[in-house]
Amino acid sequence: MTIKVEVPKVKLSTLADDVQLAYVDGNEQITAGQLRADPESYDHSTWYVCTNRRWQPNAKTMIDNYIEGEYDTMYEDWDDRARDCLKQEHYDRIQAILDEAFSGDHATVYWILDGPEVEIDTGESGGSDTW
Repeated sequence: MTIKVEVPKVKLSTLADDVQLAYVDGNEQITAGQLRADPESYDHSTWYVCTNRRWQPNAKTMIDNYIEGEYDTMYEDWDDRARDCLKQEHYDRIQAILDEAFSGDHATVYWILDGPEVEIDTGESGGSDTW
């Protein structure tokens, strides 16, 4: 049995100019206004409404993951002892270093495709022409 999931769609002509759009496996993000202004400049990929996000490092999570990864090569209860060595001030200092290192957008800014598929309509004839 095949289950077909219907993806909601929205017409490009109904989106505000500043709505962010992207496509699956794409490395490009544009606004609805950019796509409306010059649709031929962009390939005919299936566009989706997307949401901008920013990744933030978490010192405690990173250290916990590291300790868990090392535990296999250590002795029983080593992970508990390792965590006992760490105080909040250690996490705070490490967090400050991570915050400084990841303060830019290079590795922290991304988007998720969480909105509907965008139907590219030209806005002519009442918005019914699509490509």
